[in-house]
Amino acid sequence: MNKILPAFTVALLMIFTFFCPSALAVENKRDQGIKLYNAKNYKDAGRLLDEHLTVYPQDIYALYYDALTCQGLGNMGKAKIYYRQVATLAPNHQLGGYAKAVLRQIDPSFSGGGGSMSSSGAGISQVSSAGTGYKLDPSIPMEWDVTCAPGDHGIWLDVEIDGRRVKMVFDTGAPTVFIGKNQMEEAGIQTPKSAPNSQAGGSSTSGTVPAWLIPMKVKVGAVERTVNVQIVETNQSSPLLGQSYAGLFEYTIDPGAKRIHFKQRGYSKGANRNAYEVPFVFRAGGARVVVNVEVNGKSGPFIFDTGNSASGIVFHTPAQAEKYGVKIPDDAETSIMSGVTGSGATKVFTIQRAKLGPIDRTDLSVSVGNTGSGELPLLGQPFWQGFEYTINREKSVIEFVRR
Repeated sequence: MNKILPAFTVALLMIFTFFCPSALAVENKRDQGIKLYNAKNYKDAGRLLDEHLTVYPQDIYALYYDALTCQGLGNMGKAKIYYRQVATLAPNHQLGGYAKAVLRQIDPSFSGGGGSMSSSGAGISQVSSAGTGYKLDPSIPMEWDVTCAPGDHGIWLDVEIDGRRVKMVFDTGAPTVFIGKNQMEEAGIQTPKSAPNSQAGGSSTSGTVPAWLIPMKVKVGAVERTVNVQIVETNQSSPLLGQSYAGLFEYTIDPGAKRIHFKQRGYSKGANRNAYEVPFVFRAGGARVVVNVEVNGKSGPFIFDTGNSASGIVFHTPAQAEKYGVKIPDDAETSIMSGVTGSGATKVFTIQRAKLGPIDRTDLSVSVGNTGSGELPLLGQPFWQGFEYTINREKSVIEFVRR
């Protein structure tokens, strides 16, 4: 089997009727074929996808998965044909970009856009991306997919730290990769023996605890990087994959497909015409992605926090909530929130309306703590439920696509 196959495998299930004019009538064979491909039953997957394409020859999802299936069977000639059809039919679509990326590696005659490569007898020797200011790294994939598991307590994925697997929450609001010594010991990872060299705090309480900030090897999917990992003695919450790793790349989180698509920064394939772009400010202090959200008609800055799954919005104090025009109702429920430094009581209720770009929520869940934190409030997963989103650091926008 061709070794580059996993780097471009993607389980995207959105259906655009332009390419599939009668999706409801024919989804069975195509979707069954995709399921069989994901189960590595390439022979039966190819048969069903071929049958589907005899009726709908321009269905780019069926074409793309048929190409992957052919590649899995080692039929590279047929795979190239299907990849070229996807690239031709949908040059600016995400799948068109994936197809071009594969073709640039398996088909020397392909001259599709999206960056330039020069090769020698030893393979790829240089990759450039004009106009971006980023130097692409030819030693790793230009883009790759990682399976994730969206749940009630965050978006979970498998991460390797110093070669040992740990389940972590993907958290854009966390400055670093974060873990407790207790969790490292459970995974068989060597813990630091020196004295702590930093302090760690969280959103559930106002205190800080001693911590270690140590460079470690962190691997997500196909790509390993040495990044700062913050370690506390005992972490009472989930381990976090934060910005010290995630911020090195662009990434698209698709909860519906249970995929995170990583891409090297600067590896641009043009704008996503289906996306609604929302500007953000990247604040270097704490590595925060900050967006402007309208709450009950009043706008203000929030941290875009994928690690916050409990509430659509988290205010750290009642005074902070009032600055955003939100008052705690008398009938608000009391809940306990656990975090890095322990647990704290919060008030939980709903607000009338919150809006960001194309997302307009009513009766959104809100929690208000009493931590004394000077940090901005957090915008969490319940707010953007039903959307996939890309953090585009090159353009300083979040690209939302309705699922």
